[in-house]
This record gives sequence, C-alpha cells and structure tokens, in this order.
Amino acid sequence: MQSISSGTSNSQKRVTPSDLLHYPICIPTTKGEQVVVGRFLSSIDNLITLHQRKLDLLKEQKKGFLQKMFV
Repeated sequence: MQSISSGTSNSQKRVTPSDLLHYPICIPTTKGEQVVVGRFLSSIDNLITLHQRKLDLLKEQKKGFLQKMFV
C-alpha cells in the first residue's frame, strides 16, 4: 500500500480508488477463519468501547477538579 500511496512525508498519505481496485485483497475462505477474524474484531471493538468510557470518566473528573480549583 505504501508503494501506491501519494502525498508528502508531512501530510496524510492517500490511495486513490482506482489504485485500490487493482490491489489484491485477501479474504478468509473458510468458515472457521471467518469466525476467528470476527471474534478478534469484536474483542477490539469491546476494548475501544472500554477505553472510550474510561476517557469519558477522566474528562468528567478533570472538569470536576477544574471547578474545585477555579470556583
């Protein structure tokens, strides 16, 4: 993917849709492999959700501390 991406080193790299259509993409062929990939992605999704909740709680805690400091 890096070989077909464009953009400078300081910007975001991009891949055009036409380039992406010519790039081979491997997909799971067996049901078992699809289940393993699905479980893996589900566990990542759960981990992201947990970290988002933790971030929200920390933001609320920060807001509370700032309110106590600057009444």
